[in-house]
Amino acid sequence: MKYQPSLPGHNDNVSQEHPLKDFLKILAGLAALALLGFFLLGLLVDAVVDRMDPATEASLTRIVAQKTPAVPAGSDAREARVQALVDSLRGCAGQQGPATVRLARSTTPNAFVVPGGTIYVLTGLLEQVQSENGLSFVLAHELAHLAHRDHLRALGRGIVLYGLAALVSGDTSSLASVLAPVHQLGEARYSQGRESAADALALRVLACRYGHAGGATEFFEALAEKESDALPGSHYFASHPAMQARIAALQAAIAQAGMKTGVVTPLVLPKQASPP
Repeated sequence: MKYQPSLPGHNDNVSQEHPLKDFLKILAGLAALALLGFFLLGLLVDAVVDRMDPATEASLTRIVAQKTPAVPAGSDAREARVQALVDSLRGCAGQQGPATVRLARSTTPNAFVVPGGTIYVLTGLLEQVQSENGLSFVLAHELAHLAHRDHLRALGRGIVLYGLAALVSGDTSSLASVLAPVHQLGEARYSQGRESAADALALRVLACRYGHAGGATEFFEALAEKESDALPGSHYFASHPAMQARIAALQAAIAQAGMKTGVVTPLVLPKQASPP
């Protein structure tokens, strides 16, 4: 028999798959593991926050406030007016902790809370709403986040994300940035649920304060036209539900609770002081 040189049919030391395919498998596995770990630890954060007694929450809020750079009160008289609105809503919201309004110049119509009990109101919001009731609903929504301790949940989940990054790689910046899209996708539905819960409480606060639910959908209706220009499917990654969905949910809740939709009060704010 004549010898015919040939390579072996199989070599255990040589992968039969493309290296890029192996890399994608590893990356997908890492992303899935990170998402599962973040989800489970997020549930643990929620359990801790839900069982936190008021005294511990107050102490934690003070600590966070001390670590956060102080924001001086503005000279804008509108800030005092918005603060008065928040104070008038606190009883109906059941919010006993701090709720300090800070007005920030921005064309974006928005408001949000930060740890320490500060509610930032962007000036674009004041230009978007036309009634006191509409503004009060947005402020009640932020008070609902405080009442539900959503600011503490967000803080805890942020710590979890960077803790996972540090545990896996020892670098809290590089891995966290790689996992950010996974984190965003995993948090989107969770955040939308928290937003819907805040809307539901804000609706009850509005009815408690004014005796009717007029103005509850005003802000969302103003933003719904702009949302129509968004990319299809982008709402799956958004932290807030779609505007039309929020409007429909509020209208259904109003009808189910038998709330009235009375006449709203026009929003009257002090004139902004001219810059020196």
